Formats: sequence, structure tokens, C-alpha cells
Amino acid sequence: MATKKEIHSSVEDKYIIDVERFDKERLSFKFLIIDKFFEKKSENLMNLKEKEIFEKILLLEKELDNSENSENNLLKQFVLPGTSLIEAVFRILVLNKNQPMTISEMEINLREAWATVIYLKSYTHDTIERMLNAPNEYFIKKIED
Repeated sequence: MATKKEIHSSVEDKYIIDVERFDKERLSFKFLIIDKFFEKKSENLMNLKEKEIFEKILLLEKELDNSENSENNLLKQFVLPGTSLIEAVFRILVLNKNQPMTISEMEINLREAWATVIYLKSYTHDTIERMLNAPNEYFIKKIED
């Protein structure tokens, strides 16, 4: 018979960006997203709700799909080989509309984005878990069940 602890450990933890923490720290989550994802910044973007900004990011993918190089996608465009691991995870969560993700899901995205430099990057499950469970500048946190 499995104990409660064994059952809990078999379910992977999920992580999100703590948007409320940005507000508490007097930082702008929206500005950070706009700065990292949009070349042309406008006042109109700051007036949008977070959900609307996520939708605008997905529209960027439709533009890429219509371009000649169909191999491009948002993941490869915004999670570049030179991107730090914590920023890459932040961008992956943003591209996922800040829906809770497991470390395994993040690893799949990292493998796809960094396929050409996989041997240069250390992003094992343990590395990512230690990074996310420590305080970080993107306020990524484990969600409580």
C-alpha cells in the first residue's frame, strides 16, 4: 500500500509566473513581456490586459507560419541558444500563457528550442528544479495543490 507521501511524489509539481509578486515588488509584468516579445512597442500594448497580450504573442506565430521559412516558430524565435536557463523557462511559461507546467514539459520545450546546442546546455530535471525552487528574478513559483 502506497503512503500519502509516495502518491504525492509521483505527481509532478507545476510552476507558473507569480504575476501578483511583480505587483507587490512594484514591477510591471506586462512591460517585461512587451519588452521581450515585441519589436515595435506601443502605448496600446500597455493598455491591454495580460490575457490580451498573450493572444497578441500567439498572433506573432501566425505571422511566422505565413512566412517562407516554416521551420520558424515562436519557441525557436524567443528561446535562443544564448538565452539563460531561467529566462528560457520564463519565456516558455509566457508562450504557454502562464498556464501551469511541469519541469518535464519545460524540458521538452527546451530540447526543441535548443536542439542545435543541446550539448552546450545543462538543463537536467534536477538543475531546473533547483533553479525554480530558489528565489528568481522572474518570480517563477511552484503552485500549491
